[in-house]
Order: sequence, then structure tokens, then C-alpha cells
Amino acid sequence: MINNHQYTHGYYLTDAVHPKWSTLVQCYRQPPAGAVGRSYRHFNNAQMALRKDVERAFGIFKRKFTIICVPYRGLSPREMHKTMLTYIILHNMVIQETRRDSEWTNYEDEDLRPEIQPERGVPARNYDQLTNYIQNRNLYDSLRDDQRLNLWAEHG
Repeated sequence: MINNHQYTHGYYLTDAVHPKWSTLVQCYRQPPAGAVGRSYRHFNNAQMALRKDVERAFGIFKRKFTIICVPYRGLSPREMHKTMLTYIILHNMVIQETRRDSEWTNYEDEDLRPEIQPERGVPARNYDQLTNYIQNRNLYDSLRDDQRLNLWAEHG
């Protein structure tokens, strides 16, 4: 619930190279100038900072855990949530263990994932309905504006 509007799907923070879909939130390319543009610039700065934090975390996860690189389209939101929590817990356990063991080898720059091929022909739940929802440009604009206004009301 954002600005009294109900949204039923999660979203990702992205940069301008991604399509304008209702599940991808991007910065505003050309915010208005002056006092009107302050909320837009504030949103852009907050969004970019959060996106960079998430990118750093997933960079680490992708090197360590293969399943994150596999498409999630067939999973329910509950299954995705449980999967990500599992990886966060595993990652924290690894970090905690490495601090105890000075002999631990750090493979930070190596890609430890095996080469994987996504499965073909796996049916996705309600594919057409989900695709129409995701590619809804009006919903994309509404979500981004609601987030900007909510962020400005809380921190502006």
C-alpha cells in the first residue's frame, strides 16, 4: 500500500536500460527544475543509493549460489521470499565463519557457479495475465509517482 493505492506485486530498483514495466522502478530521467523538482531529485538519489546496495549484495550472492541466476517466473512470491531469506542466512553464516577462521580462502573475484542452462517448456502460472500486469505502463507511472510522493512526505 503506497499513498492509499494497493499494489499486488513486488518491484525491483533498476536503471534506465530496463523496460518501463510495473515491476521495475527507475529514476526520473529529467526531473523538473526548481522547487517542484526537489521531490524528484530526492527520489532519484534515494533510489540510486538503494539500488547500488542491492546490486552489491546480489553480486556476492550470484557468485556463491547458483539458483539466484535461474528465472523465478514459475515461483510464487512466498517461495521467492523463502528462497532469498535462505540465501541471506547462508551468506551471513559464511561471513560469520570466515571471521573465526583466519585460514579461510576468499574467492571474492571468482565465479563459483557451475554453467547452467534454464529449462525449456516449464509452464508458468497465469502467464498471459502476469505478462499484461508487468508490462502495464500506466501502472509503472503510478507506482513510481506514488513512491516519490510517499518518500517526499516521509523524508522531504
